[in-house]
Amino acid sequence: MAVYFIDSNVFFYAKILDREYGGACAKILEKISRGALKAITSALVIVELTNALRKYGLGDEVREVVDAVFSLDTQIYEVDAVDVRNAAEIFDEFKISPYDCVHVAVMKKAGVTHILSADKDFDKIAWIKRLDPKHALLEV
Repeated sequence: MAVYFIDSNVFFYAKILDREYGGACAKILEKISRGALKAITSALVIVELTNALRKYGLGDEVREVVDAVFSLDTQIYEVDAVDVRNAAEIFDEFKISPYDCVHVAVMKKAGVTHILSADKDFDKIAWIKRLDPKHALLEV
């Protein structure tokens, strides 16, 4: 069974019940909670998620959402100085968001090649297999 890195947009779209992605993202999180989908994420993803909630006007729900993420059966990777240095190298090569570069560095550290994300920038990296949340349930 493949392990999937969960990007912040999966958590965010599930929370806000996004018209396009909300249902699929909620199903992904439900599969993780049942143990039917093996997943990891990072502390940076959770920071990104909380900032998106704040910007969306859901700052009062940050603690509840963070607690919910931590309650899932996922390993949450720390981000360290080595990851940041590796992310800078990834940025030099692919010119994608520095945050996404850190996610890629953490994926590499964890030996994970699959990511669940609506962000198409991950498609620029040949060794990463991005699954769009809308189509992921057909594949996972």
